[in-house]
Amino acid sequence: MERDRPLISEGEANAGVPVLLQGLVKVTQGRILVDVLRGPTLPLPSLTIDAAPSPVAVVAMRTCDVAVVDRAILLAAIHANAGASQRFGEALAKESRGYLRRVPELVGGSVEERLMSLLDRLSERHGSPLDDGRYLPLPLRRCDLAMMVHATTETVSRTLAEWERRGWLRSNRSGLWWGSRRQRESNLPPPARKSERPEV
Repeated sequence: MERDRPLISEGEANAGVPVLLQGLVKVTQGRILVDVLRGPTLPLPSLTIDAAPSPVAVVAMRTCDVAVVDRAILLAAIHANAGASQRFGEALAKESRGYLRRVPELVGGSVEERLMSLLDRLSERHGSPLDDGRYLPLPLRRCDLAMMVHATTETVSRTLAEWERRGWLRSNRSGLWWGSRRQRESNLPPPARKSERPEV
């Protein structure tokens, strides 16, 4: 599947269950970028249960390998195997917890706090150790990060520029490096004035 092509379209039902074998996708709802997922994974385990219209869209960020599995066959295989049923239940629970974790990043605290929490979470999930931090091979633009924390692109750009000046962040078109908490706290400046949460 080519970049920017949807695996799942918001508001549409899917006859089969898309499985991301390899690649990188983003999950969106309207103008909000909900999450970023890397294969191999089942992007939305909850959509396996029925063919209801999807509340979100899943879009390729890079060229992806995708398999579409017949829903009835997949469910029969899950029900026939106790281990598979348990893992599927764990996948559903993980999906729910993931969405709950996103709430503070969208509405809690200042833009700086929400953006820092987001980068911590993304670096934990997608990052590889590099120097005193982690490198995230995610082609996220400033506007993508803004959509993930419910802020304007201008506010996020100013914040990231300040963090780059402090040495907490380095970025390029392929991804970004995010300093460890210890590294950030070692040269933490005086507390900044809290930003008001802007409208998107």
